Amino acid sequence: MQQTGSKSLRLRCFLAAGALALANAANAGSLHGGVFNISFDHPDDLLSGLTLGDGALTGYYVANYFDKAVADTLNTSQMIAVPTGSYPAPATLSFEVNPSSLAGTGIPFGSGGRNNKATTLAWDSSQDALANASSFTASGVAGLNGVVMTRGSFTGTLLSGDYQFGYVAARNNGVNSGWALTNNVSFASTTFDTRNISVTTAGNKLLFSGELWWSASTSAFLFGGDGVSQAGRAGSFSLVSPAPAAVPLPAAVWLFGSGLFGVMASVRRKRSALSA
Repeated sequence: MQQTGSKSLRLRCFLAAGALALANAANAGSLHGGVFNISFDHPDDLLSGLTLGDGALTGYYVANYFDKAVADTLNTSQMIAVPTGSYPAPATLSFEVNPSSLAGTGIPFGSGGRNNKATTLAWDSSQDALANASSFTASGVAGLNGVVMTRGSFTGTLLSGDYQFGYVAARNNGVNSGWALTNNVSFASTTFDTRNISVTTAGNKLLFSGELWWSASTSAFLFGGDGVSQAGRAGSFSLVSPAPAAVPLPAAVWLFGSGLFGVMASVRRKRSALSA
């Protein structure tokens, strides 16, 4: 009788543990779509405010921005041939978050110098209800669709994009958060580290923001750095998932607009009548 009771207790404990595991799995979050925004502090002069060393560029600026709609139609050779200002960069560059599989999507990867990454970013239940947290633990990466063209005091063009955004423990030095943006156009290289991050989560919803700083390797390549120090802050970023829905104009705005056009038309008719 006692043995039967023990077996029954063990069975109940096993079932309870299984139910808890399933509950935890259900509470885990993963990235499904969204937008990654970059705002450079000085897009017309990317050198502004940086610590420059010997051999640094004397001019550097954002020349064009190819968002998903354009980037999906071009390879790197075609992008490089585009004149400056053909696709003017807005104040905020919006990179669309890639799906979990790129097959059959038309998103370029693995050819023509383009190498978009699929999105695999996921976090467990311990990270599932954060509010303005200064740290965040997750596995995988967010693949981001879009390419930035930069030009300056050098011959040619630099392209940076097809980024992957993910956590790299070795990059967390107590100042940099460990979350980094890695370029995948033509070659892989970490372009930006992040600092002063703020993370809010609720299930699959994610709001992740912070500062972008030029990485030590980029600082050495462009700004005369020593390969260890970072030249300075590049700008700010935010990752929002799901992407905010477009806000339609209220009906009152449309009515106001149609009324305004009506007044303008009436004024034109009166002026025509007076001229006659």
